[in-house]
Amino acid sequence: MQTGSDERADALGLPFREWLAHVPGTVYVQQGSGIATTVYISPSVEELVGRPASTFTGLDDIWATLVHPEDQERLRLADLRADLDGSFHCEYRLLVADGTYRWMRDEAHRQPDGQMWIGMLVDIEDQKRTEEELRAAVRRFQTLVEQVPTVIYIEALGDGVSPTYVSPRYESMFGFTAEERMADPALWERLLHPEDRDRVLAEIAALRPDAEGWAFEYRMRHRDGHVVWVKDEAVVVRDEDGTRLFYQGVLSDVTESRRAKEELERALDELRRADEMKNTFLTAVSHDLRTPLATILGNAITLENADELDLSEDERRQMLRSLAAKARRLTDLITDLLDMDRLTRGAFEPRFAPEELAGLVERVSREADLIGDRPVDLDLVPVVAMVDRSMVERVVDNLLVNASKHTPRDAAIRVRLRPVGAGAEIVVEDDGAGVPPELRDTLFRPFERGPSANPQSPGVGLGLSLVARFAELHGGRAWVEDGPGGGAAFHVLLAPSEPLS
Repeated sequence: MQTGSDERADALGLPFREWLAHVPGTVYVQQGSGIATTVYISPSVEELVGRPASTFTGLDDIWATLVHPEDQERLRLADLRADLDGSFHCEYRLLVADGTYRWMRDEAHRQPDGQMWIGMLVDIEDQKRTEEELRAAVRRFQTLVEQVPTVIYIEALGDGVSPTYVSPRYESMFGFTAEERMADPALWERLLHPEDRDRVLAEIAALRPDAEGWAFEYRMRHRDGHVVWVKDEAVVVRDEDGTRLFYQGVLSDVTESRRAKEELERALDELRRADEMKNTFLTAVSHDLRTPLATILGNAITLENADELDLSEDERRQMLRSLAAKARRLTDLITDLLDMDRLTRGAFEPRFAPEELAGLVERVSREADLIGDRPVDLDLVPVVAMVDRSMVERVVDNLLVNASKHTPRDAAIRVRLRPVGAGAEIVVEDDGAGVPPELRDTLFRPFERGPSANPQSPGVGLGLSLVARFAELHGGRAWVEDGPGGGAAFHVLLAPSEPLS
């Protein structure tokens, strides 16, 4: 005995029935317009939803009762479109006998007579589950991309910089949104730091067409103008066949690491310089202590045996003067070292008092221990200022000794004194070779000795550095320039903050 479905299938013809046995889905036939009546549905519907074919045939509203409530509106709109174009397409969830819902794809087409529809239901539950898993994976990946503290980008193959994706982190790094970057292919080049632009563009131009990626470091300008150091790394992404698809890259903000690197390099430079200064100091001190000590010891031994050596009175006096001179130089050397140590530790406090500077400069110039005992020309204008007397004495003495060390014995030395505001300017000039411009700043650093220094003259290169530090303690500065008639002119400005009342 045939069922109603079998009878209708027979009515449709044997070829159609044979075709149904091989269709990977559930075929149905509906008649009528508007709300059509299902006149046939293949027996496979029972495997699909756990309901026999008779559940669906001959009833007009069975579909509406089985479709998930959230999908009813989508189904209604699909029906309306089908009435207009004769083609029905919709995906919805259908109630299964066990009370759960399964996703179906429903497609049907109106036949030429205008009254019959032939359609097919396909189970797409696994597909939907896969799609949802893919969407979840995409959401996780998108969250990761948006949260990592770098800019992720995808760039098309070919010439130029043409990104097809830029992560939202672009805005926090450069002040422009990802959408602005995507809409403006020239934005990246405009943001390149002017000092890096030519280098970076040249490196990009040098990439081979088949390059597997790149790794650059360069500076970019944020929208507000501040500089951002970035590390730009990218690799080629290929498909399973090895075909090149696109570049995928990362822009990392390395500003802090670059700053730390630069600070480390500066610190290393300072350490190297300190080490060089230490070596220079030890060499100079060992030499400049041994040389006068050797003279002192030799003269002392000679004087100790004066009776046996039958020394004349003039020879005795000359040796005694040499002993005194060398002892003074050792005292000056030790004083310089102690003063530099106290200045470095901030333990040197000036003692300001009113001082008549012309007389002070004249006395120090007369008593200075100059090489060759050469005379000093003085041009002194009377000045009274609040100064530390001992510091000013050291300034004048160190400048005079420096001039005598770096000039021939017959070169003239001149000292000028002029009032400047509530203070004064002291200038010591000579007729020597002068100071090259590239050495004028370094001369005032500790342990620096000019190239024209007399190798027979003791000193560790502290004299001019003390001059500069003493000038600073008086609110002024020290510098060197060319003298009026050649040679060098060392200037010291004393600018005390409190004028005499």
